[in-house]
Amino acid sequence: MKMLDLLKYTVLVISLFLSYQAVEAHDKNFQVDGTYISAKRDVTGDQKIDIIQVQGLPYEKGSKFLKKIELSVDSNRSTISVPLEAGYNPDLKVTDLNDDGIQDVLVTVLMEGGERLITSYAYTFKDGKAKELEIPPPVPVMAQFLDGYKAEIIIEGQKPVVIDVSSRKQAYDEMGIYLNGKLNEPTELLVDPYSSLDLKTVLGKGKGLIGIQHVKGSDERDPILEIKSVWKYNNGWQLVKAQVKPVKGSNK
Repeated sequence: MKMLDLLKYTVLVISLFLSYQAVEAHDKNFQVDGTYISAKRDVTGDQKIDIIQVQGLPYEKGSKFLKKIELSVDSNRSTISVPLEAGYNPDLKVTDLNDDGIQDVLVTVLMEGGERLITSYAYTFKDGKAKELEIPPPVPVMAQFLDGYKAEIIIEGQKPVVIDVSSRKQAYDEMGIYLNGKLNEPTELLVDPYSSLDLKTVLGKGKGLIGIQHVKGSDERDPILEIKSVWKYNNGWQLVKAQVKPVKGSNK
């Protein structure tokens, strides 16, 4: 083989290898330094594979906080971009959320602060245009302290759940919530937004979403209950079921 032909062959092999590596990386939804996630799906409905990416710009070198986050779709030699709010650890999921037969994009971003709450975004890119979709609302609940060092949570349409919080008696007495086991005044519990929102297969109903919310007592450092909810889209998000579970340290 002549030297020129050998050189051309070597360049071709290297090019093919790099192309394969790039495609394989996309297929694995790889992540680099917490600032880049990618997936390959058809999200525009044109029967061609698109590249979906979430990219973030760190606040400073080595920082996990991303001051700028962007969701983009490379489709048919054009790029559709959507800016997202700043935060940590973006997560990317691709599935058909609204049952229109076309894959949609779900991104969750961890918010700043110690509560580990998330901001969630759902988009359809049907026909090459970005349109924001609804996210399931928080579960409709009423939550309050009761006399006798108890807490009650009521989910709409379900029986009330009452738990014993006497393990926190000393702290609640010192804070003035209780006096001799009686409430000083009606006091509601703190119901957080979602700390997790992920895909779930709903038996007999296809894909849905599962969310986690926490119910807290005196402040953000006082978790009492966890609400796990399952949602399915049917001309809007419908609550399939919701379960309440005491967190460690609470006695039902």
